[in-house]
Amino acid sequence: MNWERIDANADPTELLHLGVRLHGHKGPLLALGIRMGLLALRTLGSSGFTGIFAEAHTGTEPPISCLVDGIQIATGCTAGKGNLRVLPGGRAEAVFSQDGRTLRVALQEEWQKRILASGAAESLTDEVLAAPEAELFTWSLSSS
Repeated sequence: MNWERIDANADPTELLHLGVRLHGHKGPLLALGIRMGLLALRTLGSSGFTGIFAEAHTGTEPPISCLVDGIQIATGCTAGKGNLRVLPGGRAEAVFSQDGRTLRVALQEEWQKRILASGAAESLTDEVLAAPEAELFTWSLSSS
């Protein structure tokens, strides 16, 4: 079987257009999921779709769970392939793993408060796409 590949350096704005087709609308949490997923691909050296596993700690209640659709678009992880799980938590946080390495990525608390206080306003999406990763997220990489 030949798997597609995802460019870890892809323009998040282009992926957002695909994300909107899946998700149904543009929003900051969709964009954050895309940014998280691309960070995971680069850090783990992954080409996406297979070999990588994602675990979102968002739960299934919008708006925070909208992050999951962005993760799917950026990494190719899906529930159907069994390499995406959504766990309770209500946090904009995900754990990615591949080849014995694990990356935990969490949205900075200030950003989460701001986005949720705005009702996940679509107007924040471009700001999320443009912000430096270090401003948006904290992350840590570990090996087993």
